[in-house]
Amino acid sequence: MKKMKKQLINLLNIHATSGNEAPVRKYLKPILTNLMDVVKVDSYGNLLAEKKCGNGNGATVLLSAHMDTVKAVLADRKLIITEDGIIMSNKGALGADDRAGIAIILTVLRNLNKLNFNGTIKVAFSREEEIGCVGASKIDPNWYKDVDLAIVVDRRGNRDIVVGCCGMAFCSDSVGYFMEDVAKLVDMPDWKCVEGGISDAMVFAEHGINSINLSAGYMNEHTVNEYVSLKDMRNTVRLILQTIAVINQFYKTFGLVPNENKWVKSWYYKGYYNYYEDSFEGEYVWAEEADLNGDVYIYDVGADIVIQQGNHEIILSRETMKSLIKQLSGAI
Repeated sequence: MKKMKKQLINLLNIHATSGNEAPVRKYLKPILTNLMDVVKVDSYGNLLAEKKCGNGNGATVLLSAHMDTVKAVLADRKLIITEDGIIMSNKGALGADDRAGIAIILTVLRNLNKLNFNGTIKVAFSREEEIGCVGASKIDPNWYKDVDLAIVVDRRGNRDIVVGCCGMAFCSDSVGYFMEDVAKLVDMPDWKCVEGGISDAMVFAEHGINSINLSAGYMNEHTVNEYVSLKDMRNTVRLILQTIAVINQFYKTFGLVPNENKWVKSWYYKGYYNYYEDSFEGEYVWAEEADLNGDVYIYDVGADIVIQQGNHEIILSRETMKSLIKQLSGAI
């Protein structure tokens, strides 16, 4: 895993905020070229790759992470690396969200030859995830329509299998149970399915692909207290490799992506939530503001508005957001 640490450090030392991902893509493209059969940059600048493993007659698995970081990552910051494998920043945010996810995926790809896997591996390193999963939404859905499981690596912590967000299921119950069982196979039974935050998994799930988002080993993302654990990253590598190793025995039982699953109950179909499809139609929402309690980000995802600070997210309808702004404007 020494190479994973080296690549993570290299990635953390590349300054590339949302909309400025070209340096990360330039670093990754030759690495993917050595590991995959086909590598391409799509029309929006997402980096995509494919590899046939064995006879190819099995499951198709998509591995995905994003190339951008938030603006709280400073170009002149330095890395602090402890003896126990913790990496931090001397000022500003670290940016392990989602460079850790990229390093994990590269490590998985280097170890594919150790598996007896027949199938196809696809990779999507996306742009502009931090401002509303923009890059992933620009990937041609025809490119991933044959994917049986999308594994996004962009979740804080070390034991989460995110199977939905904001009342939207990313996958079927079968996929959730499968992932928890895989974790037990590698002696990590404390990996559990949870409802989490917004990620590119939402985009893939919206197009009918069973998707999950795994912990990437970082904590306190987007804040000055952000850090990443190499040990936790290694455990995620182990989980993904085991998933690929056994998926051909189970993927035909995954079923369709449902409106809700065991862990995520839909807001839309139970009257808990008003869905304003036409509110702010055509408007692009993005704002950020420095705050003593951590930088605040506001962006749109579909018909909703997300307010994010550190690990906390609030989901509002556009109409509610508009009403709040009107109220605050009148109070000032």
